[in-house]
Amino acid sequence: MKLFDFIILLFLSGCATKYILPGNRFITPETQGSFFLGQMEYQQAGATQLTIDTSNGTVDDGVLTEDVIRSGFLMSNSLFDSFDFVWSHTGESASMLGGKYQFLGGSRSGNTAGPKASIAILAGGNDYETDDKAIKFNLGGTEYIALYGYRLNPAVLTYSSFSYSTYDFKGTINSSDPVLDGLTPKLQSRLITLSGGLELTYSPFITKLEASYQQLQTSDSEDKSSFIFGYSFGFNW
Repeated sequence: MKLFDFIILLFLSGCATKYILPGNRFITPETQGSFFLGQMEYQQAGATQLTIDTSNGTVDDGVLTEDVIRSGFLMSNSLFDSFDFVWSHTGESASMLGGKYQFLGGSRSGNTAGPKASIAILAGGNDYETDDKAIKFNLGGTEYIALYGYRLNPAVLTYSSFSYSTYDFKGTINSSDPVLDGLTPKLQSRLITLSGGLELTYSPFITKLEASYQQLQTSDSEDKSSFIFGYSFGFNW
């Protein structure tokens, strides 16, 4: 990050509007298979922190960005053999709910080797308020994901994914500064993410390692490209 941007972030840290857009998702192409079979994971995920630039007394100058690591969770639960209900949350970002449909290969419970492919759609949002109640905002989003992988054996699955996401930020500033008080920043971000990962299973426990390349476009801001890395661990039932 440029020194000038860093100084601005320090200056704004007491009242800045910051929010998180997710990077690593750790979603694989396999469904869990059979009704109520599931999986729960804890993540340390790469993400992007966006800070609204108010240095000029306006909210029309876009955002400053920073790569960060955030804790997160992922839960998958099968409704039937080829369809999973999915919940994903990255800390300080939007909670996302949706579904994943597998159209190629066997489910996780089958442990069959070979290619796997699926598609997923997630959508959701959260309302946030800073501790000093100076800023209230809503962050909502939608993600479309195509997934492909290959299970080598019951213990090893390699996978990749391509996702297109949009996120909308809508906020209200309540500030002692009359220049900023009452401003209502509205921003839209578009994320294109290509990920590759490795899942290791020692039943019922799982571990994942994932690397992602992400392109981010946000209203009135410079485009950003970054490599993001993360890991997760959890269990099946």
